[in-house]
Amino acid sequence: MALHQPIATSFDVIIVGGRPAGASLALRLGAAGLRVLIIDHARFPSRPAVSAPFLLPHALALLDELELDEREYAQNTPVLSRFVLEFGDAFRSELDFDEGPAIQGRQHFYAIDRGQLDGCLWRALARYPNVQALSGAHVLGVGWDDTGRANQVQVRLADETTQSFSARCIVGADGRYSTIARAVGAPVIEERTDLQTTLYYAHWTDVPPYAPGYEDSAHIHASLDGFSFVFMPTAHGETMVAAQGRADRYLALPGAPQAVYEQLLAARPHVARRLQGARQASELSGIKRMDNLFRKAYGPGWALVGDAYHQKDSLDAQGIYDALLGAKLLAESLIAWHFGTSWDDALSGYERSVWDALKPMFDATLQRVERELFKTPPQLLARTVLRYVLTNPEYSRRFAQVVTRRADPRSLLPPAVMLGLAAGGALQRIRQRVMSPGLLDPTDPLRV
Repeated sequence: MALHQPIATSFDVIIVGGRPAGASLALRLGAAGLRVLIIDHARFPSRPAVSAPFLLPHALALLDELELDEREYAQNTPVLSRFVLEFGDAFRSELDFDEGPAIQGRQHFYAIDRGQLDGCLWRALARYPNVQALSGAHVLGVGWDDTGRANQVQVRLADETTQSFSARCIVGADGRYSTIARAVGAPVIEERTDLQTTLYYAHWTDVPPYAPGYEDSAHIHASLDGFSFVFMPTAHGETMVAAQGRADRYLALPGAPQAVYEQLLAARPHVARRLQGARQASELSGIKRMDNLFRKAYGPGWALVGDAYHQKDSLDAQGIYDALLGAKLLAESLIAWHFGTSWDDALSGYERSVWDALKPMFDATLQRVERELFKTPPQLLARTVLRYVLTNPEYSRRFAQVVTRRADPRSLLPPAVMLGLAAGGALQRIRQRVMSPGLLDPTDPLRV
């Protein structure tokens, strides 16, 4: 049960931020017996954070570890098993998740309702009497002891009074604009500002499937002009429709964000056809510039997790997983510290492990952002080599392995693999034309 007034003022760990990173960290620490205070400015259920919320099989597995009920957080949410990827008018490819071994019995994913997921995580905190959950509260600042160690937060409570709470450790799990990261002066240790994108999305009703028989599919349309569009069938019969593009091109378009969003959707026939007869059912949400960075993971008495620590483009749908994984790694280090390991030994272990876990995908995602949004391929290349590679079933298998973190992202398209996929795809086209000359190519884009 969320509290408006905690019954204690001193804890082992204070976590600021109650979304997937913070709440999952509190659950893991609570299970280990630590005294935890978790604070969030929202009152759950609440409007979710800005998110393109794909929940892929590897993220579902981490939610299993927290003993969350999939029937609860995915209530009324369609089960998805593939992406349809369109490259302009050049070709389309189906990227299936039902190929290869399942992750804990799952080969499906969701475009999850973040309100449902976040609320489910927050309610689960009530399992542990040693975890106090404080909602509707705003952290005003961080306090320090005589040795320069963070040991206190000042909080404005829901009744507008202020109170201080102390702990042996303060964790910032409070998102990309983290109050804790600013308060402790956490430096940015790696950043890419040359590949920033802008993303806006809204929920729509009455959006038909991509095509008959594609009710289990998300749909991505890369228009090969610096923009990409995503249709995400989500809970309660709605579809999230996102428009993403190079920040320099997106923000140069005249007009308010809603008008620009509508213009972008209407200008692409493969996108506009999905919205004929549909209705926008929510306000527009988005991010003007998505950052790609890592901050210092810890310091004296403080640590960062989730978007407070690491941010990258949403193109590969890794945000929720990264938050849950980072929380798991931080929990392991904080539990070791609580039971006797020195602070620096425990937290330097977290810093190494979370960097090793997240940095390869960070690099791979930005390479894909550059390839698909910042470098427009010539039509001839798109209709030949790219088509041969991305429509090859082996590419689909490799893609699923990489985005579910079962394979090193660097293994997706090294030169030798790309050459082999291109040759195989070309041979497949030749064989099809010889054996079935009148048959439509299933990798042709739909006619609009």
